Amino acid sequence: MCSGLGHIARGVETWADSVATELHRRDLNVTLFKGAGPAQREFERVVPCLKRTTTLARTIVRLAPRWAWRLGCHQEYDVEQMAFAMAVLPHLIRKRYDLVHLQDPWLGYVLEKTRRLHGARVILGHGTEEAPWLLRRFQHVHELTPFYLDRHGDLGDRQWFAVPNFVDTNRFRPGDRRAAREALGLPQDKFIVLSAAALNRSKKRLHWLIQEFAAANREDALLVLAGARETETADLSLEARRLLGDRVVILENVPHARMPLLYQAADVHVLCSLMEVMGISIVEAMASGLTNLVHTWGSVEWVVGGTGRVLDMEAPGVLALELRNLDRETCIRQGQLARQRAIDMFSVEAVVEQMLGMYDAVLSGRRVRPRVEPAAVSAGAAV
Repeated sequence: MCSGLGHIARGVETWADSVATELHRRDLNVTLFKGAGPAQREFERVVPCLKRTTTLARTIVRLAPRWAWRLGCHQEYDVEQMAFAMAVLPHLIRKRYDLVHLQDPWLGYVLEKTRRLHGARVILGHGTEEAPWLLRRFQHVHELTPFYLDRHGDLGDRQWFAVPNFVDTNRFRPGDRRAAREALGLPQDKFIVLSAAALNRSKKRLHWLIQEFAAANREDALLVLAGARETETADLSLEARRLLGDRVVILENVPHARMPLLYQAADVHVLCSLMEVMGISIVEAMASGLTNLVHTWGSVEWVVGGTGRVLDMEAPGVLALELRNLDRETCIRQGQLARQRAIDMFSVEAVVEQMLGMYDAVLSGRRVRPRVEPAAVSAGAAV
């Protein structure tokens, strides 16, 4: 389940939809609960909630006392998760699911606290860099990389797992660059630097990329920023236009169905965030045959695994120098290695069996921690 599914486009929403779709394809008894939009497939259930983007959600956060974070009123996203939890709880009580698997942390916390009512085992997919105090509230935690499994460890009698996100390597694959650029209206003669990330400063640090791209002073290059619009987006766009003029293209709220085309049009993918639990855009870029430029953070270093460049994204000029010296031939060669690593490590075939093994372990209570190697297991529970 995911409260933002149907009205927000982030990695969390992509993850929830992708996992449910694949489990359904494998004939598991799965329900995908979403917070908005229509129920387009037989296994989807829409549970309308108070969206984080509404005036009411902002008003609740503004008027709430400081201690109200305990009630899920710390930020608009928390308000949405709390509202979604209250709305979805009757469905869980009535249907009596075996497992609930989700990445929304506060929603997971509420359902973990109320599990005596609904009876399901809750697995928190830890994709949002939560504090240890919150993780300790869960009996079952699904880390996305071995780096985070080693960082947090197995706390007490809790079950801790490491299973990466997967990507459909048949959808995200190298394609005809010329045709992709033509379809997107992008120039054929430019070296395109892509960053697929939420359009903000605070986490994705797109302002850093804009400044470093400007410092690279590469006239043959074009910067393409593609991601969900946020409150910071307007100011970020103004800064980009001021520094880069027509050397930047900003694409807001690109439908996920169009993302493979965007990766195919690019020459290199850059992510400037300092902390990423895994980074779904990194894996999508790898599957599409793109090399990545990322920060020196353990989890993303493990994801790229030598197929990209690991840089200090806090040191002025480092990224600019790398962008200045990159050539298309090097990117193509590294991109081929990235594509193969994505198939070997992050494809549906490589990951889903690990996920099913995690479900079996949670249902049986076995003390195992599936790592990143696939294992043949079975699963028949309602999820």
